[in-house]
Amino acid sequence: MSVTTSLTPYRDGPVVIRGPFRLIDSAGAEVETHRPAVALCRCGRSRLGALCDGTHRSVGFRAAGGPRRAVGPVLTVPLPPERG
Repeated sequence: MSVTTSLTPYRDGPVVIRGPFRLIDSAGAEVETHRPAVALCRCGRSRLGALCDGTHRSVGFRAAGGPRRAVGPVLTVPLPPERG
């Protein structure tokens, strides 16, 4: 059984990553999340940088995604083999 990672854009909200993943910052350093899923900010106003903190609700952010408060389209991306 292969393990996959999914990216789910939520309408007017974040993109949620579920499954195994590595999050790398612009300097090339890995961002430790310690979670099986994280929400990535799409509004650009999060106080947590790339991670969603819910600010999109208070700033009126609007973006396409699935139906409101429901899972939108899911993109399944196989992970490359670990380098070791």
